[in-house]
Parts: sequence; structure tokens; C-alpha cells
Amino acid sequence: MNILIACIEIVRPLNIVLSLIAVIITSYLINAINSPVLPHVTIVVICFAAASNILNDVLDINIDSINRPDRVLISGRLKILDAIILMSALYSTGIIASTYLLPLGQYIALMLVLPLLVLYTPVFKKLPLIGNIVIGSILGLVFLFTEAAIYGTIDKMWIPFCLTAGLSIIRELVKDGADIEGDAVSNLQTFPRKFGLPATLWTLRAMSILLCLFALMPWMEGYYNKIYLILLVLLVELPLLWLLFFKLHGSSIAVDYIQSSHILKGITIAGLIVILSTGF
Repeated sequence: MNILIACIEIVRPLNIVLSLIAVIITSYLINAINSPVLPHVTIVVICFAAASNILNDVLDINIDSINRPDRVLISGRLKILDAIILMSALYSTGIIASTYLLPLGQYIALMLVLPLLVLYTPVFKKLPLIGNIVIGSILGLVFLFTEAAIYGTIDKMWIPFCLTAGLSIIRELVKDGADIEGDAVSNLQTFPRKFGLPATLWTLRAMSILLCLFALMPWMEGYYNKIYLILLVLLVELPLLWLLFFKLHGSSIAVDYIQSSHILKGITIAGLIVILSTGF
């Protein structure tokens, strides 16, 4: 039972739930809830997300000993070998499930998303801001992937991709601020490590302003209705601006960024609700 709990914990269920919600929202918005391809899409998303979370924990074990000492590999609740076996089974299942998708969906899954997930920790994470963009775009890519896998084209999901990716990139940069001490142990040159927390905060503020302005454009251009506008402002934009302009400040330390990361996860969930509202 303890091993089962550890296996569930290491795949980070909340992150998987967010990806699953993105799949469901996309299928609803493109009228594909009853599509026979949808179960295969769901399997690919769940397996790739879960396996990649395990891979990151395995590769980040030294960093997590500082930043996340409660994680299952650090605490010894799950052996590294067992984690690798579970990861391999999940990746294999996802790859097999992807063979049931339309060609564009297969391409996005196997030639874009999978390499990004596998190479994130050993390659992209070491590149300031680029790593944040790569991993932050993954949740947004679920929208594009789902539409492509079911219909073979991408038409309606570009705006949800941009909105979700933007929020996720901001959160990933905040998480780097939270992990600055552990990253220093491995000399990992994330944006906060290279430029400092004050510069990181101003970058986050600039990114948030640009995102808020971009998010208003679909309503201004008539793509989405007033429900979208109201929910966007109340659930996403005001909380995001409050967080980055009032809660976080120039003297904020790593623990403040940890708390902000949790708040941003809630804002990301709210962002998914906003995207769902575009179908009302």
C-alpha cells in the first residue's frame, strides 16, 4: 500500500488532473466529447505527463534534496529502480496509444511533446527563460494536441494554447525563484540564479502585463463574449496582477515565491474555467 501511494504521489496527480481537464475542455469546445479517439488522447496525455514527472524527479534528485526533501525518492518511500520501471511502462503505454490518433496528433505527441518532455531537465532547464517557455508551453499544447488528434487539423485551439501557455510560463518562472537555493547546489543557471530575484520579478511583471493585454484581444475582436471578459478579469487578471505587483516585491525571498507558486496554480485552474466559458 505504501508503494502504491508513493507511485501515485511521484506522478503528481494534480498536474495530471490539469492536463486531463484541458483535454475535456478541448473536446467540449470542438464538439468531440463522444469521439472514439478521445480515450486514446486521454491515455497519451496522462501517461506522458505522469512519466515525465517521474523522469524529472529522478534527474533532479540532488536538487530536490534541498528544495523538496519530502518527495518520495528523497525520503526513500520509492526506490529509483522502481520509479524507472514505472516511468518506462507509462511512456510505452502512451506511445502505443498514440498510434490510434490521426497523423497530426501523432506528430505532435511523438515528434514535439515527447522530446520536449524528455529533454527538459537535462537540456532546456539549464537555459534561462527558454526552459520556462518549453515546460510552460506543455499544458497549452494539450489543447492543440487534442484537436489535432481528433480532427487532424488545428483551428479553434490557438487562443486557449496561448493563454494557458502564458500563465504556465509565468508560474514556471516563479517556481524557479522558489527553487533558487537548491538550484545553486547543482549550479543550475536558471533565470533567477543568473539575474537575481529582483530582475526576475520585473520580468514576471512585464510578462503578466503582456499576457493580460493579449487575453483581452479575443473579446475586443469579437471572438469571445462578455462572460469570457468578466471571468478573465475577475478570476485571472486581477489575482495575477495583485500577486506580482503587491504580494511579491523587491525584497521577497524564496519562501515568498513558493507561496506565490501555489497561488499561481489556482490562477491556472481559474484560467481553464475561463477557457471553458468560451463555449457557453
